[in-house]
Amino acid sequence: MTSDPRPKQDGNTTGSIYRANLSPAQVIAEAWRRESPQSQEFWRQAEAKRKELYTIPRSPKPRGKM
Repeated sequence: MTSDPRPKQDGNTTGSIYRANLSPAQVIAEAWRRESPQSQEFWRQAEAKRKELYTIPRSPKPRGKM
């Protein structure tokens, strides 16, 4: 007797059927639209800080005399 480790989902709910037909990008876009304007602004600022931190060119490391 084998058991299925996946939880059973009710196929009769509109939400589960609708989500099954969306691409990952569409799901992310839908979640972004549900975010509050304050939350969207927070994430925009966080992204700007991340870009500033990680896209600044680094100074070259000094090389040894080998």
